[in-house]
Amino acid sequence: MIHLMKIKLRSIFFIFAFSLLFSYTFGFKSIANPIIIDVPSLGGIVPKNDTPCSITNANVIVDINATNLINNNNINFSFRGNYTIFNPNEAINITIAAPFSRMDIEPYSLCNIKLNGSIIPYDIIDFRMIHSDLWISYFDDLMYDLMLLICNITIPDNASIFLEYAFDANFNTDLDNLNELWIYYYVGTSRAWEGNITESVEFKVHGNPPDEFYNHRCTVSELLDGNSYLWEWEDETIDENSVYIVYYGNYSYNSYMGIGGIFSFIGIICLIAIIYVIIRYLDHYN
Repeated sequence: MIHLMKIKLRSIFFIFAFSLLFSYTFGFKSIANPIIIDVPSLGGIVPKNDTPCSITNANVIVDINATNLINNNNINFSFRGNYTIFNPNEAINITIAAPFSRMDIEPYSLCNIKLNGSIIPYDIIDFRMIHSDLWISYFDDLMYDLMLLICNITIPDNASIFLEYAFDANFNTDLDNLNELWIYYYVGTSRAWEGNITESVEFKVHGNPPDEFYNHRCTVSELLDGNSYLWEWEDETIDENSVYIVYYGNYSYNSYMGIGGIFSFIGIICLIAIIYVIIRYLDHYN
């Protein structure tokens, strides 16, 4: 009887040890490896402080040439954002930020911002350097690696002004080293303004089509060399935070431990050794 109990204890130990090592070896990769993504991001304009003004109309077109994405790891962007801002009160000065990814900062030094058709000056500021609670509340949870285009404008009393942002950009990425490439436009920034908004955001994608897109309220139509993805809102509050398209990458992980994995592995070995010593101890006194 005692001999049989010893055999059972040894069997339980070896099954436990094997199961622990097996689950660690084959389960570790899914825990230790984050998803690698690129996220070139664009977003609607936000005032520095609370304002009685409203954006009555916004029209955004992002022309994306993905023809060379697969073979040459390159995407060309053409961005056009038009915003109509209405001031119902007396004349007001407003500081406005337009958010863009830091990874694409080069093209934004060539950006044109026009107020009622005339080019106006602007500054480029790192998001980490800003001192606006309103900007932080909208941008902190939505974007990372962020730059802001900052301009100051005056809106006459009981009047509307027209702001236009325009730039062309060249974005390099490598799908072989990515799990996913996300291209965002953040529409939730419209909630920083008073009242409802009528807005349209269109991604015109030429060449390689995306593998995924935000399909709520999206109208997809064919272009000569690609597809158009159009999201629209009519005189309403926009509940969504963003619209996007996604390309899947080809990156696959190699299993590796790293320093944390090594300590975890040593801990498991020590646990197995302690259990083995206990079993040997019980064997000896039985």
